[in-house]
Amino acid sequence: MCGQPVSSAVFARVACLRQRPVTAFRERTPGTELVRANPTTAPDAVLLTDSDGQNLDWLCSHEVSPNTIRSYRSQWRNFVTWATARGIPALPAEPEHVATYLAGRFELLGHRPATLRVAAAAIAYVHNNCGLENPCSHPDVKRTLRGATRVAGKAQKQAKGLTAEALDAIAATACRARLGKNGRRESAQAAARRGCVDIALVRLMRDAMLRVSECAALTWSDIDTVPDGSGRLLIRRSKTDPDGEGAVVFVSAPTMAALASIRNGAPAELRVFELSPNQISLRIKKAALAAGLGDGFSGHSPRVGMAQDLARIGVELPSLMTAGRWRSPTMPAHYTRNETADRGAVAQFYNHLRAPREPPRTT
Repeated sequence: MCGQPVSSAVFARVACLRQRPVTAFRERTPGTELVRANPTTAPDAVLLTDSDGQNLDWLCSHEVSPNTIRSYRSQWRNFVTWATARGIPALPAEPEHVATYLAGRFELLGHRPATLRVAAAAIAYVHNNCGLENPCSHPDVKRTLRGATRVAGKAQKQAKGLTAEALDAIAATACRARLGKNGRRESAQAAARRGCVDIALVRLMRDAMLRVSECAALTWSDIDTVPDGSGRLLIRRSKTDPDGEGAVVFVSAPTMAALASIRNGAPAELRVFELSPNQISLRIKKAALAAGLGDGFSGHSPRVGMAQDLARIGVELPSLMTAGRWRSPTMPAHYTRNETADRGAVAQFYNHLRAPREPPRTT
């Protein structure tokens, strides 16, 4: 299979792994008597049975998150289409072809470096899982990605932070009737329903610092109310928690009240917002525009805005990373660089100069 055109089945590693003998030492490996030995190999080499292969298939299908698999599959299809149109093999791919492909997407199509990195990761994933040399580890491909990042530089757009002030503006305007795609204005009742959902959505995404994928997956069973009116939200799985260990986060009482107003007796297993990640981003963008906040808002804005609000009141980076479930300090530090600038070394120096000094003591 690995030398032929690759379909989505390539993402099940077992397709390639089943072709390889698994060496095990019988005296050290329990249960190897259940594994069918390959008579053409050395006595200590065994092959996977069909049952083992099924178990391996199931485990490998959980190696990365479903969202990552979908992204990789889409990016791989794009690369295969590009390679086929030029009469060159996609698998195995030559490093110079991959570098050319990525450079074309950047220069001709204007794709961001982050998108190119996902494309390269998809190509690497397919090659690695078919036991082929990874073309993306070649210096030419690495230089292409670094060059795109350097050229893009500050031009890459960051979502505007949806801060507490922006939340107030959205809450004040969300229930106003808007024009629909057909040019008709919403009824007051429809506007109120939509507006209440928008308010609950933005509030919850800020409180829990949710990614859009996390928000889209929430069900009512993930939310519990505590006696003081606040809540606890269980995030079952996330980008930085692919193993599904889960995280429990605080939800404020006003947000719990906003959620209660839109539940309308929905069963526990129903998704809270019943929106896709793209629909969530669009709702937030439209709510910000209607509130007069301008462009630049997206599904990432509540998360960024809460990080900025926390940094503004003095929350330090380690605590910020915990609240937002970041594994690296890079992104939260980037989002809050304006808010933390007045705590830098130079700012501390000038604050020291402005501080009142005690008069010298006389003896």
